[in-house]
Amino acid sequence: MGIVDERTIEKFKKEAKDKGRDSWWLAYVMDSSDEEKAKGKTVEMGRAVIDTEHKMYTIFDAPGHKNYVPNMIMGATLADFGGLVISARRGEFEAGFDQDGQTREHIQLARSLGISKIVVVVNKMDEATVSWKKSRWDQIRESLTPFLLQCGYTENDLFWVPISGLTGANIIDPVGTDVCSWYNGPTLINILDSLPTEDRNAQAPLRIPVLDKMKDGPRSVVFGKVEQGTVRLGDKLCLQPSSMPC
Repeated sequence: MGIVDERTIEKFKKEAKDKGRDSWWLAYVMDSSDEEKAKGKTVEMGRAVIDTEHKMYTIFDAPGHKNYVPNMIMGATLADFGGLVISARRGEFEAGFDQDGQTREHIQLARSLGISKIVVVVNKMDEATVSWKKSRWDQIRESLTPFLLQCGYTENDLFWVPISGLTGANIIDPVGTDVCSWYNGPTLINILDSLPTEDRNAQAPLRIPVLDKMKDGPRSVVFGKVEQGTVRLGDKLCLQPSSMPC
């Protein structure tokens, strides 16, 4: 989307090549700490902002590894929508869903934390074991759908899209019919642009459940999501149940 400048991309590519993992440069955009770069795993919750044609999105890059589930919970609690990224590569989807992976737990947590709609992003469709085959796409959908419905989602809450993160296929520009003849649905950005926004009552009393806090010198900083009402710089608010002004 042109948000990361070319010089930064070149720097990330060089770092990834030095570590012997050429494709990791894509992860470095959000995984900025040395620990994350060394492990090749998301640890902290990354954050970025993008604009589609009609919406402004704040994206939280939540960890997928089971050791960092508490950080994933923070991201899911702040989010309105979930993006469930699935690897289409042979063996990787199965490792995440059927074996000791985190796909099931993440779906259950997302549902229980109030995420009512999920975009299922089937990534790595260009990989050699997949090659944009419809059979692999159908297999993943048929495996995942019953579990998603069992967790409380309906068909109308789910949006499916096949992509290649490495080549950018079907993220902004549609994948070519010569590469993938069976998919003629919307791209990932088209789906994000058309998601129905929740109707939060802007005129109601302000409610921000406090999810986390940290000390910043003499001040305390709290984290939360505005569930209703409107907040502006300079507003005089209070914390409940103590009625402490803030």
